[in-house]
Amino acid sequence: MADYYKILGISPSDDSTALRAAYKRLAMQYHPDRNAGDPEAEEMFKLINEAYHVLSDPLKKSRYDFQLNPQVTETVDVQYEINRRKYWRWQQAQRQYYKIDKEYFKIQGLAFLVFIVIAGFCFSVIHTAYYFVEQKRIAKWNANSAALLQVNALFDTGKFDEAFGMMLTLQKNDPMEFRFIYGYDSLITTLHAMADHEFKNLQFAEAVSHYLVLKNHEDPVQFETLEKLALCQYYLGNFQEAVTALKHLHNQQPENLQLIYRIGMISLEKLDQPEEALQYFNLGKKLFRKNLTEIYGEAFMIVMDPNDAPDIYYEIFEARGRTNLKLGHYEDVLNDCTWGVYLRPEKGEPYLLRALAHIEGRTYENVCSDLRKARQLGIENTEGLIRKHCR
Repeated sequence: MADYYKILGISPSDDSTALRAAYKRLAMQYHPDRNAGDPEAEEMFKLINEAYHVLSDPLKKSRYDFQLNPQVTETVDVQYEINRRKYWRWQQAQRQYYKIDKEYFKIQGLAFLVFIVIAGFCFSVIHTAYYFVEQKRIAKWNANSAALLQVNALFDTGKFDEAFGMMLTLQKNDPMEFRFIYGYDSLITTLHAMADHEFKNLQFAEAVSHYLVLKNHEDPVQFETLEKLALCQYYLGNFQEAVTALKHLHNQQPENLQLIYRIGMISLEKLDQPEEALQYFNLGKKLFRKNLTEIYGEAFMIVMDPNDAPDIYYEIFEARGRTNLKLGHYEDVLNDCTWGVYLRPEKGEPYLLRALAHIEGRTYENVCSDLRKARQLGIENTEGLIRKHCR
């Protein structure tokens, strides 16, 4: 294999400048025009050209150096050089197909014009659609506003049930309209304020009518609404309606002893329904045992301090004693009064009730001591009983 370095008279480490200088010098020296008819000069000229062609190309030079001396690694990234040349050839091919001339600008202008037309058409379609959607939204907003004005008109004229019913229908038809939700709450709040104002000013009849509307349309019905409704009915003398409202409250708070006591007392004193009253006082006694057992255990009567017990426990037993006395359950009266005396020994009513139970039951045990204790604690109308049964 010919040694191109020796032919050109350079070394492998010489740069491209030295390579070109050597090639020019030797090419001029062995050019066929200067050596006409000299076959050796012609052959030498061919070798010079071949050597320059190989050594001036980095890829070919790298491969030639490797063939000349296999122990020397290639100094050029062969794959990189191949890819670079492929890219260069692709660029050259693109230049043949895409020429920037008048035709090019004509095509580009036409494409831009088509783009503008299509974009304008799309914008027009979108704008038109948005217009109709917006008109529909405005029409819906105006219709809902008119409906709210109609609801307010019904409410202002006292047609509360119709106003609430219309608002519920509007909510059902358009559940995403926030004004209907706030509007319903606003009606509830306004009606509450009206009813509370009437209650405060002792206008119980007007307050009852408004609390009844609230009871029908609050979801869930508020405790305060039912409580004030019961009070209004009580003050108006509608005791059965008052008990009904209290029973609704009891369903919400089944362990509220105050509610149980109030239902029992109205049933006993105002409705003359001792059997009904006894059911609630029995429930109160059951809750009494349950509550104290949870706190003190089963032997709570021994462990607890009766002064720590709330007054409602005493009131339950005192009322239960009176109810059992009216029903003729004298043994239960004695038990109830024993609990009453234990819880509040300073109260005189249990002593009187216990004495009356003994008298009615014809046992007469401790009658005199209970009557005297009741008198001592300020219970009136005991003198006649003492004169009659304590000689």
